[in-house]
Amino acid sequence: MVQSGTPTIRRATESDIEDIVRVIALAFESDDPIEDYVFPDPEVRARRTPGMLRVLVRHRYLPAEAAIVAEIDGVIVGALLWIPHGFRNTARREAISGPQLLWAMGPAATRRGIEVDAAIAGSAPAEPHNYMVYLGADPTVPRSGIGRALTRWLIAESEAHGRALCGICKDANVGYYQAMDFARLAGTRIGSKGPELNFMLRPAGVTAG
Repeated sequence: MVQSGTPTIRRATESDIEDIVRVIALAFESDDPIEDYVFPDPEVRARRTPGMLRVLVRHRYLPAEAAIVAEIDGVIVGALLWIPHGFRNTARREAISGPQLLWAMGPAATRRGIEVDAAIAGSAPAEPHNYMVYLGADPTVPRSGIGRALTRWLIAESEAHGRALCGICKDANVGYYQAMDFARLAGTRIGSKGPELNFMLRPAGVTAG
């Protein structure tokens, strides 16, 4: 078991994929509205989520240079994945990842995953921004500020490029983001029957509270 300590944040590499998958799958295993919607059956979720994440990290987030990890004593204990402003994946990567996602997720979950992507695209602000998608910390590690350290890193990265930072979250996490100067602007529904989540935005140039 990893002991508590101050996490070190760095950019992820290909060699980190399995650890990123492990940490995020654990963090989103239960009590996450989006994962519950994409994979309603807990057994199916546990079986298929790692494969989905593996494809997304390899073909979406690493090529965009949009993945960071948190380490304590050399062990990866957290990860953050986001969509950088203006990033568009190549047609070749989309052609490769599409069938792999379908195989990993199954047809029904793939359709619901497309609805998630549409909700993210539909809620994105017009101003230059980075859009947080997955933030996860290993739940077996004692509280060490892992998620906050990852978020603070991306806040600094966003500020360095003059970009806002945004994302969607469940009601229980609104206060977490407000403490880092995000504001809740609206509700965002996934599809027509999916969960309604909170759209959170931290504008560029905000002075940390």
